[in-house]
Amino acid sequence: MPLAPAPAAVDLSKVKALVCEPSLPIRQGIRLALNNVGIRDIVEATTFLTAHKACQEGDHDFLVLNQEIEANDSTFIMRELRSGALGRDPFILTVMLLSSREEPKVRSVIDCGPDDLLLIPFAPDQLMNRLKVLVERRKPFVVTHDYIGPDRRAAPRPGATSATQFQVPNPVRARGTNLSRDRYDRLKQDSLVAIGVERIKRLAATMDWECNALTVSAREGKMTAESTYRSLFKLEQVATELATRVTKQLGHTTETIDGLVELCRGLKSSPSNVAFSDIEIITQTSRRISGTYTAR
Repeated sequence: MPLAPAPAAVDLSKVKALVCEPSLPIRQGIRLALNNVGIRDIVEATTFLTAHKACQEGDHDFLVLNQEIEANDSTFIMRELRSGALGRDPFILTVMLLSSREEPKVRSVIDCGPDDLLLIPFAPDQLMNRLKVLVERRKPFVVTHDYIGPDRRAAPRPGATSATQFQVPNPVRARGTNLSRDRYDRLKQDSLVAIGVERIKRLAATMDWECNALTVSAREGKMTAESTYRSLFKLEQVATELATRVTKQLGHTTETIDGLVELCRGLKSSPSNVAFSDIEIITQTSRRISGTYTAR
C-alpha cells in the first residue's frame, strides 16, 4: 500500500501580514511573535482610517485586528471583509484582539467572522501558537443571512438544521507552500461562488421569516410602531443585499426586489399607519422572490 504524501512544508517567511493595532507595546509584541515564526513582511496601521485603507488596498495573507481602534468598532471592518465588500480576499486569515471579557463584546467579535480571538494582554507565544494551528487546521466556513465565517458550533442548536460547511482557501498556507497565484485565485473564486449562492438562499429565507413574523404580530394585535419599523428596516436591508448579489452573481434583473425595497422604505416612514393589507402585499411580494432563490 503506497504511503500518503507528506504534507507540504510551510515557509512563513513568504507571508504578508497586516497589524491594525493602536498601542505601540502591543504592536511590538505582535511583531516579535510574527518574527519568531519567520514573518518579516509586516504592515502596521494605527488609526481606524489607515486600518480600513490597508484592508481595502493591501494584498495580505494574515490580519491581526484590534476590536476597538480610536473608539471605533472594528467588527465593521471584519464583516465587510468577510462579505466581500472590502479588500481583495474575504478569506484572509484573521486573529482579532479584544480587551474586555464582557459578553456583548465577546459575542460581537465572534459574530463578525474572525478565525480566532485573543484577549489582551497576551504573550507572543499565544499568538504564535494560534497562527500555527490556523495554518494547519482552518475551520470550515458557514453562511447565514448575517454571518459569513468559521463554524464554531460544537453541534447544531436543538431543532435547527445543520448549516452547510464550506472549505475555504487558506492564504497563509498558500503563500507558505508556493501555491501559484492563479491556482489560489481559482480556489478563491470557487469558494466565493458557492458561498454567494448560499448567502442568496439565506437572504431569501430571511425575508419570508420576517414577513411571517409581521403577519403573526398583526393577527395577534401585537404590532407596535417600533416593532413594525424594525421588521421593515430588516426587510429593506436584506432585500437590498439580495438585489446586489443576484445582479452581480446571477445576472438577474431585480425589478421585483427593488419594488419590495421601495415599499418597505415608504411604509417605514410611518410605521404606526401600516395596515394588515400592507403586510399582505409585502408578504406576497416576498414569497414570489424567495420562491425563486431559496431552492437554488
